Amino acid sequence: MNIFLNDLVTLNKVILDNAREQFPDAEAPRLRYRAAPAPVADELQADVCTEVVSGETRYRIATSSDGTRWHMTVDFALSRAVQQVPYVVLTFSTFGKVEEMIFEQVLLDVPPTRYRAQLDLDRLEQRDALLRALSDYDSQTTLVVAIVTDNGLLNTITSPKVFYFAENYYPYIYQGILPPPPRLQLILTPLAFGHLWYNYYQDYVRKNYLYYLPDTFLLATNAADDDKPMLSISFSAAPHATSLNDVEVTFDYFLSPKVNQARIGDATAQFTQMQPDGKLAPFANADTLTLLLGLPDGKTEEKNALINLQSGIVDSFTLPASQFGLIWDAFFDRSPQNLLLKGYLAVQFTGFNPDNLPVALALDAKYQNRLPDFIKQSAPADINKTVEFRSDAGAYDPAGPRPIKRMLVSIDNQTIELDKEHPVQSVNVKISVLELILHPDKKLVYHYDLQIIYVDGGKKSSYDNTSSFEIIYVP
Repeated sequence: MNIFLNDLVTLNKVILDNAREQFPDAEAPRLRYRAAPAPVADELQADVCTEVVSGETRYRIATSSDGTRWHMTVDFALSRAVQQVPYVVLTFSTFGKVEEMIFEQVLLDVPPTRYRAQLDLDRLEQRDALLRALSDYDSQTTLVVAIVTDNGLLNTITSPKVFYFAENYYPYIYQGILPPPPRLQLILTPLAFGHLWYNYYQDYVRKNYLYYLPDTFLLATNAADDDKPMLSISFSAAPHATSLNDVEVTFDYFLSPKVNQARIGDATAQFTQMQPDGKLAPFANADTLTLLLGLPDGKTEEKNALINLQSGIVDSFTLPASQFGLIWDAFFDRSPQNLLLKGYLAVQFTGFNPDNLPVALALDAKYQNRLPDFIKQSAPADINKTVEFRSDAGAYDPAGPRPIKRMLVSIDNQTIELDKEHPVQSVNVKISVLELILHPDKKLVYHYDLQIIYVDGGKKSSYDNTSSFEIIYVP
């Protein structure tokens, strides 16, 4: 599983921050009821609970259906205990109209601050409205927890503040309200910007809506982590790996959609000349989304990528570790002839040719010497080297100046014994893959301790001996 899917709280925040920047609302809808300013530290705060399922962090939000009714349950926690039973309200905008859904049941789940709220829906249009509220960023959905006290209404908007969940990343939330297949009827409407033409798609039913696509997809950055690009690198080795040829490297990454706001502004001006009440809206999905990325074997289709046109792309690829240096250098190569880590997202709607949106995995030059910042290992990755210790038979000769009875060699938390009957012994030593990757020019050095036990009972020890050879003669 892609490492960024293990922390959906952080991923959701990055998605929302990027959506606010790339898909700004022309007219932000005002919430009419129960909206509250951000609470200060001593005011009531609420957070949607999370849980870990099969190693994946999930929000504790679920939907279900018995065939005639639909239900949504949300587990949340308050920042402090309250005496009153909270009211829980889902507030959202549908095509500019602000609406609310009130949860009929709110029960104390784990005293004193954790609750479970249940929303019950009887009509199909309510189910569809809930689906839009959760999956469409333009709905600006919030979950509000309100407490009626003697002094009035105390309320707070829960975290996450924008209650938006891309279907690709949160399929478990939609199990009870699965969306119907897309039935958009579209009219291809090319518009010029500068010297280039871009494809837009007019809604055949709501003709005042013109849908647009992002300009490109680039590595997302996490503002909470000093704007670090969302790229993670890990290595894995076969149990009996003996060289880097037996090691694989995996690159996990998250790409954000980027939109040229000047292009959208120009397209809005052109479209409103044709449709006076026209407005532009971003696509979230398409009939077919295919990601192709330049890798050492050529353009490769990334079949396991999770793609949402408004949220971004979660993907990973695995290569032999011998190709790591080639790929790492490609992150910083801006030359046109470099095709590695460049590609496109083919976006296709039924009846139209695909739009190919550029995709690029690139890092700023300041990260070139900061490779360790991107390495995330869930388990050590090692290769095995065989080191042989040899002793001369003459060292055990009773007629010698000081005959040796036996020798003990300690290396890599292992101890072997050499004596007259076994003058040669081999041992497997684990070498960190990361050491080989991070320091490719560094000579491999073996460290060992040696203890010599003489026939006369004397002992001699030497510690932290070193050798760069895999055949080591002792003493």
